[in-house]
Amino acid sequence: MDGIIEASGKTVYPIIFPVNYSSLGSINCYIYQNRNEYTLIDAGIKGEEFEQFFYQKLSDYRIEMKQIKRIILTHFHEDHTGLVNKLTKEYSIPIYASQIAITRLKCEGEYLQQKLTFYQELYKQYGVTDFAVERLTKMENTLRNKEKVILQSAILQLEEGQQIGGLHVIAVPGHSPDSIGLLDKENGWLFAGDFLLASGMTNALIDHDEAGIIINPLMQYIESIEKVRHSSIQYVFAGHEAVFQNLDDVIEKSLSKTEYKLQKLVKKISEGHQTAQAIGEAIYGPRFAKHFIFIISEVIGLTLLAQERGIIERHWQEEQWIFQLKND
Repeated sequence: MDGIIEASGKTVYPIIFPVNYSSLGSINCYIYQNRNEYTLIDAGIKGEEFEQFFYQKLSDYRIEMKQIKRIILTHFHEDHTGLVNKLTKEYSIPIYASQIAITRLKCEGEYLQQKLTFYQELYKQYGVTDFAVERLTKMENTLRNKEKVILQSAILQLEEGQQIGGLHVIAVPGHSPDSIGLLDKENGWLFAGDFLLASGMTNALIDHDEAGIIINPLMQYIESIEKVRHSSIQYVFAGHEAVFQNLDDVIEKSLSKTEYKLQKLVKKISEGHQTAQAIGEAIYGPRFAKHFIFIISEVIGLTLLAQERGIIERHWQEEQWIFQLKND
């Protein structure tokens, strides 16, 4: 059957759900068979259409849910966790994720309030609160109705270096702080979540650590790429877009794209665009407002990277951060 990959007594059954509302093109999850043991990696999105597609693929592959021994989540984003509550309600299947993901998926402690406070302060400091009203309102609603988003099942913790079902767990933060990859070392198969995409650089989304302190996602992303680039990977099973084999080319494309965007940002700052909004609009025009969440993450991440490298510096002026070249 098209798409199935087999080697050394192991098989990957891709579940590639096409979408037309996103540039990512598809929502992907995978069933990994290690001889007689089946693992579901990620669980797609909520909704009847995806659910029907998921069960149809299982039928096509002649796999029954009762054969699946576990579900592993590569990270906490909702387009990877959609069916979890439904599946675990109907079937007794353990769920696994990293500890950082568990905090978010279970909304442990004061996580949702911490998240809301973090982004309120972040957008205020970067002078873009007016663009963030819709997102902040959604966070407030989630805080009030968190029972609707919490994963109901217990989630078992995965740690870097752990082996589970024939897969080795590796921490690959960058797209999100909790991102993990799952590596079949024997075959060189990497289940990458959203850490690597066939088209190159993924979104390195601004987030915070357990203490509520901002994380530099691009630095994490670059470090994670360096971790896997010499791992003899034969296939990468990504959370979106196509399964791919040319990892070296994708890595070079991703790093080149990062450097290109960094230089473009530095150029805009040198031309006098000193606020996050001015920089974003100078680079993206009207798309800044339309795709605010992703573009502001990119702008903030690039400024943090440029500061880390000593290219620019920031100053507090008129109640927001402004940027200029280091030697200006």
